Amino acid sequence: MRPKMLLLIPILLSLPTLALAANSSSPSLLVMYQQYSSTLQITSSHITYKYSSSFYNTTMSSTNDERIIKYNSNSFNVNVGPLTNYTGKVSVNVSPFSISVTSQIPQLARVLLIEPGLIEEVVWAGFTNTTTTVKGLTYFNNTATLVLQFLNGSNFANITFTISHTQTTYQKALTLLLHKVNLTMTGEYQLTLTIQGTQPQRYSKMEFNYEGIRAQAPYNTSIAYYNGTYVPAMIWSSKASGLLATELTNLQGIVEFTDIEFFGVNGSVVGSLDNTFSSIYFTHQGFILNITYNSLNSRIKIVINPNAEYAKASVATTVLVNGNPAVVVITDQGVESTATVNLYHKVMVFGPTTLIYVNTTSSGAYITIFPNGSYEYVSQVEPSVTVSNITLGGKTYTTQIVNINNSSNYVIFNVSMAKNETFAVFKQGSNGMVELNPNNYFIYNGKIVVFDDPSMTYYIVYGYQPSSQSFSISSNLLLPIIIAIVFIVVVAILALRRR
Repeated sequence: MRPKMLLLIPILLSLPTLALAANSSSPSLLVMYQQYSSTLQITSSHITYKYSSSFYNTTMSSTNDERIIKYNSNSFNVNVGPLTNYTGKVSVNVSPFSISVTSQIPQLARVLLIEPGLIEEVVWAGFTNTTTTVKGLTYFNNTATLVLQFLNGSNFANITFTISHTQTTYQKALTLLLHKVNLTMTGEYQLTLTIQGTQPQRYSKMEFNYEGIRAQAPYNTSIAYYNGTYVPAMIWSSKASGLLATELTNLQGIVEFTDIEFFGVNGSVVGSLDNTFSSIYFTHQGFILNITYNSLNSRIKIVINPNAEYAKASVATTVLVNGNPAVVVITDQGVESTATVNLYHKVMVFGPTTLIYVNTTSSGAYITIFPNGSYEYVSQVEPSVTVSNITLGGKTYTTQIVNINNSSNYVIFNVSMAKNETFAVFKQGSNGMVELNPNNYFIYNGKIVVFDDPSMTYYIVYGYQPSSQSFSISSNLLLPIIIAIVFIVVVAILALRRR
């Protein structure tokens, strides 16, 4: 049993009382969608380059809503000219959900993003003739490689940047030797497509489907980047690949799926990501037909819940609840988690500690999270309660005497209120009754909830004013208080100078 310590002095402590997850019946979600494809095909007689795009920004009430979009496609014959030295600057600007590239070097055809083990994306596809700025919807978590592909006749020339969220701008001065190319349009068409949304279910497998290719993925819990900070996240990722190699033919195909769901205060969903990336490379060198086919396709959807709260983490840890890992993050706005946070409350255990109840599936657990990120589970116990009178300081009080089974863990129990008035909670110590810190008991759903490093017997004393009250200062009052203190100090200094 750990040494018992009760802090019976007033402490300046921010004390959020019980916090419950708020559910909105019909949230307004911001949805951003983008799809790009880029194909280079080479035969013995000609070279063809084709790129396609579709995108939208909209507001939806559900990520399962269908959306009808327009898909634009352009095809070109590639006319290859002489080798030419191009000199200029290439600049990259990174923001939370987009990347822009400004290139003074022409013939930019693709911008790719690769974060190994997590995601691949076509940020942009097309073709530039002069200095141009292109921009695309994108996501990466920590550090990624940005690949700029310039059309170089029958292949691509690559320029790479290593990017992160700690830096927003990147620049390189380059001299690039490229085959000068001119494009002649051979086709242009527009399709109308229906996009069906999907929404991952936390703590469940995810099934992906792309043009008949299906894959399943289990979930992983993690901390992931979201709009300027890191929040709890669940990640589903899977890959389907194929390979065919003969003396004449080489076929390599891959489809990668990534879904991420981001969680904020009380385990609310603050946003989600749905990404699919496919790559096909095919060559056939035969007696009659010689062909090389290089194609990329990528689609990404980012959903933002603008009403959900999230904040910078002060403490982060991972706990097991019913065998499921739950990321728990303590912030100054509340508790974030991949699990549902049914309540949280500041308690005192050698210092300020957070008591939470989290639920991953059908049932949950009480846990205390300490400032260093360590944690302990809290046992919920059923008390035995009798009502009596006790005398403290010469005065008699109505008292609920609560007996519990002792435990080596921290415990929590609740008791129905006997009287609607102020009360204090005591425990039976080795030297008599000891008052609990007022942070360690509170009213929830009309019941008194007590948290403690346990004893056998507790006393809920009605009409007794707690002798140790922690308190908080509202941020709205803090500035006036500081100004008042500064004013008093200045007045005192001036008065002393006059003497």
